Amino acid sequence: MQPNSNGAPPSPAYGRTDRASEAGRLEGLADLASGRAAGSVERTMALAREALGMDVAFVSKFADDRMEFRALEGDAGSFGLREGGGVPLEGTFCKRVVEGTLPNVVPDAGSDGRVSGLEVTREAGIGSYVGVPLLFSDGRVYGTLCCLSHSPEPRLQERDARFVEVLARLVADQIEREELEAERRRLEVRATGVGALLAALVARDGYTGDHSRALVGQAAAVARRMGLSEEKVAEVEQVALLHDIGKIGVGDAILSKPGPLNEAEREVMRMHSVIGEEIVASTEGLSHLAPAIRAEHERWDGGGYPDGLSGEGIPVASRIVFVCDAFHAMTSDRPYRRAMGAEAALRELENNAGSQFCPRTVEAFVGVVGQGRE
Repeated sequence: MQPNSNGAPPSPAYGRTDRASEAGRLEGLADLASGRAAGSVERTMALAREALGMDVAFVSKFADDRMEFRALEGDAGSFGLREGGGVPLEGTFCKRVVEGTLPNVVPDAGSDGRVSGLEVTREAGIGSYVGVPLLFSDGRVYGTLCCLSHSPEPRLQERDARFVEVLARLVADQIEREELEAERRRLEVRATGVGALLAALVARDGYTGDHSRALVGQAAAVARRMGLSEEKVAEVEQVALLHDIGKIGVGDAILSKPGPLNEAEREVMRMHSVIGEEIVASTEGLSHLAPAIRAEHERWDGGGYPDGLSGEGIPVASRIVFVCDAFHAMTSDRPYRRAMGAEAALRELENNAGSQFCPRTVEAFVGVVGQGRE
């Protein structure tokens, strides 16, 4: 067995340990699988490196065209690796393994024509490699779990890759749980922020708060009919709830006026989209909604406010909420006019599709609300 580059003898290879040591490794694997061990990604890497007798183990994450090193265990510095660093994904052993053009086990990288000429083989001094993909439950590739040594390791066999595959499933499960928990916390923050802002709006103007809640179901249904992802549907729901939040900054004399607004009052009222953008932009977990809040009164033909955006330049959430908002306004009683019937309001939307409203959004809205039309 060849010594490692630092002169120290390598750890015993998997399958060459005595019974007591092997039992200890199996017990450690059982702890990892049961979730009893703390820091299980790090412990899993250590188990992989020690069992295969390699110099370093790492967990990588594929991010667009880069491979980032999420965690490292062992002599990473001698390979030029550092935690949080990364390299271009193209040209890596890991990319080839995931693509299926390189086996999981490369016992002698220097004599393997598939990798011997690679820049990474020379620069990092890779003598041997074992790597397997990290797969999430939906089949998505997160990255890889790998072990490297500077020296060739002819003893490495396919069974070593099968052992690392078992460890990779544990690592992928933990990373996926961490990501789901992080997303749950983000959604919780957003929900808390939305709830707090909506409560403030209801306290300021009961009608506006009720109106915003009424829009949510319709807006979500339209978004789904348009084929948006569930993440986008959730964003549309939040924009529907908060699209009028800027009215908190509009004076009572205008907000509660029983009759139509004059031109000066309309100009003040139009500022609510800008005020709403500022409020949402400064709220933790909701700042990504600010552009859609600002653009909720933009028209498809560019004649809206505050920026005169047009067509596809208007965020899709804004376009959806604008149509739902208009329909709800037309079909609601106001102190200065009676509500319009649903059929007449739908015709009004259709007549203004392509000028005031996004045509695709109107089509989807009519499909949702007008399903009973003859």
